Amino acid sequence: MNADNIIYEQIGQSLESFQLAAEQLDDLLHHGAELLTQALLNDGKILVCGMGSSAANGQGFVARMLSRFERERPGLPALALSADGLLLTGISHDTNPNDIYSRQLRTLGHENDVLLTLSATGNAPPVIRAIQAAHEMGMRVVALTGGSGGDIAALLEDNDVELRVAADKSGLIQLTHHLLLNCLGELIEHQLFGSEL
Repeated sequence: MNADNIIYEQIGQSLESFQLAAEQLDDLLHHGAELLTQALLNDGKILVCGMGSSAANGQGFVARMLSRFERERPGLPALALSADGLLLTGISHDTNPNDIYSRQLRTLGHENDVLLTLSATGNAPPVIRAIQAAHEMGMRVVALTGGSGGDIAALLEDNDVELRVAADKSGLIQLTHHLLLNCLGELIEHQLFGSEL
């Protein structure tokens, strides 16, 4: 395969994944956005976590919540649990590496909050433990997964929302997760501030 074919294949697969997400996840995206919006309206916040590139995607979403997405508006309360390297290494060293998010959640989270997770495989132990902690605290979860949904899919409860990307390539799943986060951000802004840009 030559370099041009790689480029066209990557772009073609991305477009297919985006189209499939639009067809399969439309209702779930609206439901997830409503869940996140209701948390904000009830004085809650959005707590976000993921590993590696998924953490970076989550931090970008938090930045858009605190600053803005497509319009000028007040900041919206969101917190990236992956953002503080000192805190993550401290928890990892002092307790358990798989508790880097669940420990923060139990300390900073409240029942009115929503946990937003990102995991391309659905099998990241720190994310799984965060979901377990959220459920113990009565929090709802919006989970972005891929492939089969992994262990996370089996862990979710009826009042949670799973946005599963029907793909197996990690990069493609993460790219589509970025698109889904953009959709959630714009839907939240629309629900809170109307359709005027």
